[in-house]
Amino acid sequence: MPYVTVVQLELVATSGGSLPWFSGSESRGAFLSVVGQACEELARTLHGGGRALYALKPLSFRTGYRVVRGEGRSLAEAGVLFEPGARAVLEVSLLDDEVSRRFVSDVLPVATGLVLKGVGFRVDALAVRVVDPREVLERAEGWESGSLDVHFHTPTYFNPLVGDQRYKVLYPDPPHLLASLVASAHALTGASLPKPQELAEHVYVSGLSIRTPRMEASRPAPNGFVGWARITFKPAAPPQARRLVTGLLRLGELVNVGGNRTAGYGVITVTPREKRAPEEASGAEEE
Repeated sequence: MPYVTVVQLELVATSGGSLPWFSGSESRGAFLSVVGQACEELARTLHGGGRALYALKPLSFRTGYRVVRGEGRSLAEAGVLFEPGARAVLEVSLLDDEVSRRFVSDVLPVATGLVLKGVGFRVDALAVRVVDPREVLERAEGWESGSLDVHFHTPTYFNPLVGDQRYKVLYPDPPHLLASLVASAHALTGASLPKPQELAEHVYVSGLSIRTPRMEASRPAPNGFVGWARITFKPAAPPQARRLVTGLLRLGELVNVGGNRTAGYGVITVTPREKRAPEEASGAEEE
């Protein structure tokens, strides 16, 4: 069964410039260009249809930048102005062992830089780690907590489980969220997992703050939501269901959730919340 190979490129801007805060499509284009320069066949494989062979976390700046956004705009609708020498990170999770082997052997040795919207970035450092998805599911860090805060950092959408596939689900509906995660887990581990609807019976959304930012792109792009949702386990949820749901969400931190993951959609982080006394839990939730 495939492992997940996480490649993190630390980049330095060779000149100043500007980019959208959410540069998913630009980051994907730059990544595929780097692959294509080293191995056209591998680039065609990654660009082809069928099962996604990688998930991308778009370029994000660490130093030497400032965010510019209009009043009332969300971060996902902002722009970034950066100076020469600004430092940034681009991360790609490779979901196929053969793709990972060829990327590490053929692409990384010659990957000295990349270009986003005409601005060059030099590769200053790189890190590679190999993760066993089965261990992620089994370890399920934080499963003992009563609730999990799921932060959706980049636009996220889900393909509907039934009905017209042209109309996307633009909110963190547990059955759709879990369906995406179960599909990823099955593809990576081959494990037989419960149906998403069955797992969804053990949780409910106890807190929510999302919005759907306007997407501006040269090509039509799917809309998506950003924000956070609190996924809380029902009191009767058995430990095995809690562990599995938590493990699936932890896997989502590696491989993103929902659609268009190769363009940086569906980047999440998961934060367990401490269990609270029943009288505290009955009060209003605040973020």
